[in-house]
Amino acid sequence: MKPLELSSISEIWKSALQILGQRLVTEGTEPQLWFQWGKVWRGHDSNGVLPPTELPIHLLEAKGAKFAGRQWCSIVTDAMTWLICIKVDNHGHNSEIKNWNPPEAIFPTLKLLGEFVRMECLLGLTLRILENRAGEHMGHWDRVRNLALAIGRKLGIAGKEFVELELTALLHDIGKVALPGSILEVSRPLSPAERRQIESHSVIGAGMVREIPGMEKVAEGVLSHHESPDGTGYPKGLTLEDIPLTSLIVGAADAFDAMTHFRPYAAERTYHETLDEMANQRGRYDDRVLWALKEVLKALGIMEIKPISPSTLMEPNVT
Repeated sequence: MKPLELSSISEIWKSALQILGQRLVTEGTEPQLWFQWGKVWRGHDSNGVLPPTELPIHLLEAKGAKFAGRQWCSIVTDAMTWLICIKVDNHGHNSEIKNWNPPEAIFPTLKLLGEFVRMECLLGLTLRILENRAGEHMGHWDRVRNLALAIGRKLGIAGKEFVELELTALLHDIGKVALPGSILEVSRPLSPAERRQIESHSVIGAGMVREIPGMEKVAEGVLSHHESPDGTGYPKGLTLEDIPLTSLIVGAADAFDAMTHFRPYAAERTYHETLDEMANQRGRYDDRVLWALKEVLKALGIMEIKPISPSTLMEPNVT
């Protein structure tokens, strides 16, 4: 299973690598930080995520071992093993990493990263279950997550709120796992009773997320992601001032993805035309969010592009 990686914690990785770089400046350069994920290791450097890699088992106890032109040191925190490695210039550096003790400042950062890594693994498993159990469209949650984060950046969201936005986007439909499969597979118009049952997924999902300590804001985001500024949404009929911004963002990203991927007309209209339809539904979506969404699409250069539908991908080539 492909690992889920939270984009919103990139600053924490940068902080850890900065601490290591400052402490190891006399021993080597270009520090990397790795952790084990199944049979492979996942790593980061100053440029971001490194490709998942199989590393020799002897590095688990490395204290200055040389491998791939680098020297390696293992650290264990909270029962989790981390590998630190640096590039050593034989002419400019005489590395003594085998005698090196990591700076105290790195341990709180590694502990926080460890908590996020475990959360990533659990989220990845949860979302796989959601796709299989609740009939969630493949890739929907990932597209909503990426679109919501791009909108959030455009609106200046940062720090803890940015992490909460990403988690809300990933978990917005988690409540569907508690609904009967039969109701999720209905293709005809829903009856009022069936509609109420489907709409209960936001309440159910919020209840699930609220059980996790520290996730209260995410639970509120999940609960409210189908609310509308004009008060016509559900489950509470909240109006603009009472709806969290994260919910407004995720709700718009969710609707945009549905309209551009899973509707009969999806492949017939450009992204611009879909955005115009959303804007014409006055009061349904927040104006700030629609402005940010438009700016994101313009920056990507896809305003006039039509989405690729699954049916299009399956059409045979004509020669």
